[in-house]
Amino acid sequence: MNALGFRDNGTGMRQAVRSALVSWRRATAVTEEAPAFGEDAASEHTVPSLAVVICAYTLDRWEQLLDAVRSVQRQHHPADEILLVVDHCPELARRAAEALPGVRVLPNAEAQGLSGGRNTGVCAAHGDVVAFLDDDAAADPDWTARLLAAYRDPRVLGVGGLVRPLWETGRPGWFPPEFDWVVGCSYRGLPQHAAPVRNFIGANMSFRRAAVLAAGGFRTDLGRIGTRPLGCEETELCLRISAAHPGATLRYEPSAAVRHHVPAARTTRRYFRARCYAEGLSKAAVTRHSGSGPALASERTYLRHTVPAAVAEGLRPGGESPPSTVPALATGVAATALGYAIGRLRRTEAPAARPAPRTRARAAVHALAVLALPVALVLWLVSLREVDLGAMGDLGLVHVLPVTYWTGLVLLGVGVCAALSDRRTRGFHFAGYVLALITFLHATPLALYPELRYSWAWKHVAVTDVLLSSGTLPTKAGLLAVYARWPGFFWLNDLFVQHTGMHSPSVYASWFPLLINVALVAPLVVLYRSFTRSRRLVWGAVFLFFACSWVGQDYFSPQAFAFLLYVCVIAAVVRRLPRKGGPKPARPSLGWAVLVLLAIVVIVVSHPLTPMLMTGSLLLLALPRRNRAVVVPVLLAALTLTLAWDLTAARPYLEQNLHSILTGLTQPESNAGSGVLGLAGATTGQIAVAWADRILSAVVFLFAALAVVLRPTVRHSAVPLLAIAPLPWAVANSYGGEMIFRVYLFALPATAFGAAALLLPPLLATAHGSGLRRPLRRLRAAAVPVVIVTLFAALSLAYFGKENVNYFTPSETVAAKWLARHAPEGSLIVGATDYFPYAYTDYPYHDRLWLSEAAPDDQRQVSRDPVSELHVLTGAGPPRPVFLILNRAQEAQVTATGALPPGTIAHIKRAVAHRSDFPVVHRTADAVIYRILPERTPGNP
Repeated sequence: MNALGFRDNGTGMRQAVRSALVSWRRATAVTEEAPAFGEDAASEHTVPSLAVVICAYTLDRWEQLLDAVRSVQRQHHPADEILLVVDHCPELARRAAEALPGVRVLPNAEAQGLSGGRNTGVCAAHGDVVAFLDDDAAADPDWTARLLAAYRDPRVLGVGGLVRPLWETGRPGWFPPEFDWVVGCSYRGLPQHAAPVRNFIGANMSFRRAAVLAAGGFRTDLGRIGTRPLGCEETELCLRISAAHPGATLRYEPSAAVRHHVPAARTTRRYFRARCYAEGLSKAAVTRHSGSGPALASERTYLRHTVPAAVAEGLRPGGESPPSTVPALATGVAATALGYAIGRLRRTEAPAARPAPRTRARAAVHALAVLALPVALVLWLVSLREVDLGAMGDLGLVHVLPVTYWTGLVLLGVGVCAALSDRRTRGFHFAGYVLALITFLHATPLALYPELRYSWAWKHVAVTDVLLSSGTLPTKAGLLAVYARWPGFFWLNDLFVQHTGMHSPSVYASWFPLLINVALVAPLVVLYRSFTRSRRLVWGAVFLFFACSWVGQDYFSPQAFAFLLYVCVIAAVVRRLPRKGGPKPARPSLGWAVLVLLAIVVIVVSHPLTPMLMTGSLLLLALPRRNRAVVVPVLLAALTLTLAWDLTAARPYLEQNLHSILTGLTQPESNAGSGVLGLAGATTGQIAVAWADRILSAVVFLFAALAVVLRPTVRHSAVPLLAIAPLPWAVANSYGGEMIFRVYLFALPATAFGAAALLLPPLLATAHGSGLRRPLRRLRAAAVPVVIVTLFAALSLAYFGKENVNYFTPSETVAAKWLARHAPEGSLIVGATDYFPYAYTDYPYHDRLWLSEAAPDDQRQVSRDPVSELHVLTGAGPPRPVFLILNRAQEAQVTATGALPPGTIAHIKRAVAHRSDFPVVHRTADAVIYRILPERTPGNP
């Protein structure tokens, strides 16, 4: 040992002597200026100067580091100086120096590790007292004042304070408060009031600087180095200081409190056992330096009194601690004892780790994370120049997108995996990957298609145009009458179009899928930050959400708009929920309440289904008692507004369709299978698309379910409640065959987070936090890019595989526009399906007949004898103009889905060709319009 108590390895004697001399000089300078310990000359009213030292070693905890520094800067009694010691991370040092004015940023001048960083801070400080705060802790506003008050007594050499846990995902029910030291926090068994103690908790402690220097500082062969779980360096220092000054006091002051962040990785049983084992090893190391008597005095009291009392409390019916803490107590004691025994048998000390140089692999991962994003976007731009839309086949865009597009998409997936495994990735970089994925999926059709895609989007444009022209929506318009009862979305678009000077929402409807998905990013981030403070897990979950969102409910529609508001409401509510073991959340503000209420109002008046799904989610969120103060008022507001609207404005529609609604409730099996089981008549390509949908959905739910089972932090959050809340609606009604898709969509925000929580920890967890052996960690980490790219493949097939139906050529649009302009009022528009632009233009003034919606017998008759059956179907009622439109998209839809018997449209075209009662009134390359005249009979020439 050298003079400062550090181990000499035989090669660094000169450096050790130099350090000893420097420390001795600094100690001498301090003791010459300050009164000696225990002297009566020290005034009881003298408040010493204070330096606060924060040690940081990774960019991964940047946001928490900012919170720690700001908490010190906002003290009622400001610190005289704040020192941030950066442990061998130049990028963190540079960033901190730029972002933290008024803070002295210093590199660790000693051996790598927390002890070396603290020694560097002590040597560089000028204050009489040096306080230490962890980089993931935040001090209460009166922290410094409470610490310094105790130093008015000259016998006090050190003061430690209370460390409250701030659980990222809530305290696990099995985690005993007596073992909060496992996560670096104050534990049950410490004094409740100010009292002398043997040692402090490292996250909140302070010493007279001269005492630390005189004792030789913290041992660098103890304590944490990077993610190494060993500790007890503060215990060993406290023992040395107490031994050097028998009449002095180390004081525990619980009123000087800090909040210590506890990440999700530290709330697993695996971490609990590993940390207890490491604590035993550390205690054994301290024993070798200080002797078993002083080193284990507190531990003996802990084992004799604290642990037995905790076991009794857990076993007592109605006790403060649940019974599930008893096995954890036994496991913790056993693991600690095992670690101590092994540490004593080894009789060797873990050598201080040397600064590990950046490996080539890490440099390559960082380069990939940085470069993959711009390269992928360049490949996407290049791919847009090589697309032949006319070559689209049964698999839509999947057939025609060039290899540069798929290369860019794969590179995007690999790049985001690299970003997730690189601790230096910042939030805006993650956001860039998310926006790039949205661009690949939703900007591609926007850039390629000359016309608005989706026949349903054209229908909603037509409804808005009717509102713009007439100022109201018709209540008697067949299936479209539903929009008159839930007109909120169209009212808002009417206001927007009028105030912007546009003529129709068709101007911006093509942009809606891109805009609605970009708008979803913010509420998803807010929601996921309610579950975790891990930036990478938050953005990983957001990325997975869009990578699994194949449903295609993002076009210009009320449901897309209502879903966005639904996610906003759920995010706002979950953000306010109290977390078990965390601080009590602030009361919701008036502005928060007004915004949530406004969003609910818009949802209720815009869409009939979303309010029911929203109410179901809120109902399940209200089940835990701790949530009710926040959730119940919102739930009551949603119920009240939904019932009020349904019993007034929507009542006529509900009364007319009450029979079908009640019938749906009696057919749960049919409802659950609707939209999923029916593949009869579909083409081979569309069967592949349907299976891609199903496999993707099943994988997401499977991953989320495994996360609930394997990740306690997910299980104890609101994720399971939000994931299962939509499921009962799958058997309540078929909703035109779309209910199962809506259920998947509304469960996706929660299931995507669950899937991310399952997949990402192997990449992100530290060696001791993951609890996995290195080969298994590497295997699982390597599997994540494979899973991401596989999800991309299924998503691309599911999302782009139907574009041959959703895409309209310019010539189709020209023909449909001609029909909309030339069909007189009161005309009957006939089509194989409604898959053509302007299908519902001026819908209050025309009747429509889609052969795909006719009775099965009529469909078969059309296929056998088109001319006669078309006359039969269109001949009822008073004479009126009748037009038949057939186009490429209708034929693609019928062929892909089997909506009509095979070959029906081609047979119709052959049958009516050259017939005088089916004259062609307009023709383009991809569409033809016939006028259906009365059938010629012997008495009707």
